[in-house]
Amino acid sequence: MQTLQKAVKWLSLAVCLGIAMPVFAESAAPVYDADTMQQQFDTANAQAQQDLPPPPPPGGQEEQDGAYVPPQQQAAASPTVTVQQPPLSMEQRMRRVEQQVNNMQNSDTSARAASLQGQVQSLRAQVEQLTHQLQQVQSQQKSMYADLDKRLQQTAAAPAPKPMLPKASRKLAAAKQVASTPATSASTDSSSDTPSAAAATTASNDQPQPDVAEEQQIYQTAYNLIKAKKYNEAVVELQKMLQKYPSGQFASNAHYWLGELYGLMGKNDQALTEFNTVVKNYPNSPRVSDAQLKVGLIYASQFKWADAKTAFKTVINHYPGTASARLASEQIKQIKLAGH
Repeated sequence: MQTLQKAVKWLSLAVCLGIAMPVFAESAAPVYDADTMQQQFDTANAQAQQDLPPPPPPGGQEEQDGAYVPPQQQAAASPTVTVQQPPLSMEQRMRRVEQQVNNMQNSDTSARAASLQGQVQSLRAQVEQLTHQLQQVQSQQKSMYADLDKRLQQTAAAPAPKPMLPKASRKLAAAKQVASTPATSASTDSSSDTPSAAAATTASNDQPQPDVAEEQQIYQTAYNLIKAKKYNEAVVELQKMLQKYPSGQFASNAHYWLGELYGLMGKNDQALTEFNTVVKNYPNSPRVSDAQLKVGLIYASQFKWADAKTAFKTVINHYPGTASARLASEQIKQIKLAGH
């Protein structure tokens, strides 16, 4: 019974305390005025603004104390993060290699095309130059053919052209004539250049001398072969005559015709030798001007323009008014027009 009374007593005390505690708390809470609180708030805000750092200068420049760092420098100073790319597959690698090869091929093709175009232009210029030179050579060969045909036509009626002896042969022939004829016929030595005159000096024997007759026969055979355009056989006959009669009365003509024949055969070096022989060894021969002209033509066909012009000028200066001089003048004009 007493225990029950104590419990009721403590329970009543607890209820009373529960009711009294909120009242005490409310009475102890502070009381604020609205105007006072606004003034305190404004003061605190002003103090906070004074404590803030100044704004950054324009353009992102740093202050003198180095406190501010612009965003660009911050980004640069930040560590670089490498992004790991996933490994390429075999097919992707092959495509990349093929693309690189195609790019290289395209660049190489352009360079090769430009190089080939330059080579084509160079070759075209060379072809034009060679074509012009070929036309000149063909023109010169036509002139030689025309000159040869003209000479054959002019001398077709004659048995042989007029021969001319070198100086040594003429002296030897004169000595033979003086020894075999009376003194009264010495004045006729100037006419011994022709075959008929040479035969007349032996009239006392009723027959020509064997060597003169044989030389004339060989030369006539060669000359007939030339007119028949049997050039190889004519060369053989003329060479045979010169071997047997190197200083004969037909020697100058034989050398000249050998030069003509070699020129027609395309043996220009041998032709040049024969024509120079006529010019140097037989200066009084009527073939000298023609031989000198042919020397110039051969030099021109070999593109030796300086030598060709020298030979043509020699013909013009030494044999003015002749057909050879006129042809030489035309050749010089063509060489100058060609820029040589």
